[in-house]
Amino acid sequence: MLDSPPPVAGATPVGRTDNTSYYRLDPDLLLVVPDAGLKDNGASAIANTDFQLRYAAELGRPVAVVVHMTSLLSQDADARHTYAERMDPGLFYAAALVAGNPISRAIASFFLGLTRPKIPTRVHPSYETAIAWAATMRPAGSP
Repeated sequence: MLDSPPPVAGATPVGRTDNTSYYRLDPDLLLVVPDAGLKDNGASAIANTDFQLRYAAELGRPVAVVVHMTSLLSQDADARHTYAERMDPGLFYAAALVAGNPISRAIASFFLGLTRPKIPTRVHPSYETAIAWAATMRPAGSP
């Protein structure tokens, strides 16, 4: 059972890890909503990427993730490395990081500045801009 309401109208709950809720906006657009105050570490990053990888594999085509960074309190080096390394370009076509406050913008900037994500990744101030950008990254021929 998901504890938080969908962050965007029309999003459908699809699952949860110990610290993150997941919603589908389009079949290939996965909204990732960490619990408020999460201190993301290597173990939580592995659990969350496992969920995301499984979702994409079961869908059978690449997905974009829109990650609500605003709810994070911190993210350590192990978590940054895990996300950068595990985002398989065969399963993911983009990652949009929603950073709506100074702390989340700093966390997102550290992530992009200190790692080399394997997929196109950008920071956005809102869900609206993040979703719009992800749509532009959708592979040709995808619904």
